[in-house]
Formats: sequence, C-alpha cells, structure tokens
Amino acid sequence: MKKTAAILMAAGMAAISLTGCLGSSAKPEKATAAQTTAKAEETDAKAETSGGESEAASKPAKDAVILKYSATCPPVGTQADGALKLGELIKEYSGGELVVEFYPSSQLGDKVETLAGLQNGTIEFTELAATDLSSYDDIWSVFSLPYMFDSGEQAVKVLSDPEVAAILEKSAEDSGFKIISWWNFGERSILNAKKPVTNPSDLKGLNIRCMENAVLAGTINAMGATGVPMAWSEVYTAVQQKTIDGLENSIPVITSNKLYEVAKYFSKTEQFIIPDPILMSKAVYDSLTPEQQQAIDEAGKQMDIEWNEKIWPAAMETEVTVLTDAGVEINEVDKDSFKAAVQPVVDEFLKTADEASVALYETVNTVKAKY
Repeated sequence: MKKTAAILMAAGMAAISLTGCLGSSAKPEKATAAQTTAKAEETDAKAETSGGESEAASKPAKDAVILKYSATCPPVGTQADGALKLGELIKEYSGGELVVEFYPSSQLGDKVETLAGLQNGTIEFTELAATDLSSYDDIWSVFSLPYMFDSGEQAVKVLSDPEVAAILEKSAEDSGFKIISWWNFGERSILNAKKPVTNPSDLKGLNIRCMENAVLAGTINAMGATGVPMAWSEVYTAVQQKTIDGLENSIPVITSNKLYEVAKYFSKTEQFIIPDPILMSKAVYDSLTPEQQQAIDEAGKQMDIEWNEKIWPAAMETEVTVLTDAGVEINEVDKDSFKAAVQPVVDEFLKTADEASVALYETVNTVKAKY
C-alpha cells in the first residue's frame, strides 16, 4: 500500500482539490481568492528552513498566474527545499505575476502522469531523473549507463556545457518539455536490509529496486543482484514487507524518504550518477509573455547556483549524520570489481543503440575531459 496519504497527513498539508488543478487547457490558471501558495506547512524545524517564502499561508495576487509543480518527493526534505526555493525565485523575478504551487508526494500523479500533464499543459513543472525521459527519446538512456561520470558535480557541468546542452534541450523541447535547471543528485549507491556489500558476490540473491529503465535494471543484474523496476512511491512499503531487499539512491533522497527505518546497510557502490532536470511545460512557457519567460529563465539560472552550490552540498554534509544516527552501517566497496562486472552492459548498449544515442555518448565523453 502506498504511503502517500500518510505522508501528507504527517506533514500537515491542507487538502487540495485535484479536480480544480487538472484542467484541459494549456494556459496556466489564474489565482482565485480561495487558492493558496501551496507549499508544505512548516510544522517541523526542517520545513521551517526549507528555503520557501516566510508568508506560507499568504494568498497570491488576484491576477497572478498559478504554476503547479508536481513531484514524487515528500513535502519536507532536500527535494522539497529545492522546489520551494524555485517557487520563491520565480515569484521574485516575475514581480509576483507568477506563483508556483508545490504538490509533493505524487498528489498530481506519478512521473508518467506528471510528464503527460506537462505535455498537455495541465501541470507546469516537475523534477525527475534524466533517464526518465528515455521513454520519449532513446538518447536519454545514455545516462543510465553505469559509472558514466566521476561525480555528481562533474555530471552537472557536462550536461550544462553548451555542446551537450544543445542536444538535450532540443530533445526535451521536441517532446514538449523545457529544461530550466540542472540539479546534482549525487552518486547512487546500494541500501539493503540484509548485509554489507563490498563486491559483486555479496549482491547475489538480493532483490534491489531500480528505476523503470531496462539499462538500469540490467546494470543491477550485472552487479550481482536482481534488479526490480518499481515506482518510487512503492519502495518503502516493499522493503518493509520484504518484497524487495533494498534499493539504490543517494543519501539525501534516502533520508528524505526515511528509508533508513527499513534498511540498515549502505554500501558506496556509486554505480549511477544521474542529474535531475527541472522541466517546465513548453506549451505553458510559450503561452507566457516575454517578460514572464525571462523571469522563468533567470530563476532557473539562479536555481542552478542555489541547488548545486548550497542546498545539495549542505544536505550531503548533514544527511550522512542522519543515516549513522539512525543506526545505518556505511561501508566502502571494491569499486573496480563492480566496474568490471558492468562493463558488458556498456558494451552491449553501444552495439545496439541508435546512431543518435551513440553520438551523444561520444560527445559526453569528449566534453567530460574538460571537467
């Protein structure tokens, strides 16, 4: 059973009518007197420091344009901090003309439903892994490949480089999405409920959740475990009920979702480094005035700095302590053995991938040398 309802109640969120949010027009909604700047209520210390506006319960101007930000993350935590900060910047740069409503915990749907909403203009913003766009264009599967980057910082620099960005922005816009920011989500490692993992043989017999992508699942299989594609909203319960033995993700995402409650062994395999694009509905972006579009662009550029230089580094420093305080055992691994185990996945990908995907892979590797 999914945890969405429980998470929202725990966060003290006010009930929001989804019927009024999911209209059929690509034009953004105007605020009414009953609408609020929907952010998670700051009921604990973490929410109070999330970077959102101080006037949490204030109402937007009567003629403000309401832009909905849909996310699978909880209403508090690192990802929520980023969403709320982006909303604050958009409101600031637009002089209050644009107001972002934050809908966490899959209130407006999962990733697939949210991306469909961006395409038809009923949802304005979302944040997700770059690999989630592979269902729209195969080139995004390049970022599913293991050990593609040396660090999350390097990955963001490469994807933001003009040579790579031009390819990705065109692909995104052809599918109906506009990239406004790139966020470092660090290095994804194995968290499991059974034992420490130091080499591929330790993963034998473990069922490890991965994102719903064939290359990602194949990589987990090559590492020694059985990759189980699964929606993120189902992971906590699946580990708790022993349907799966663990998952792979970065530390701040694990702590935000309290997965340390159900799994106590974190092994620094760091097999995937997948930044998240912040996407806006291109249909909605194109419907805004030039001044409003400029405000979105400026907020996105500033958000690059806020997230990659402030929010994420701070989270990495503090959330390791959260894990250890919760009794999670963190261990190093023989990374060379994992790299050797997954090399066949890379080789097979390059043999079977289309020309555009191979070209992107080669461009990324060329640009990577600069960083």
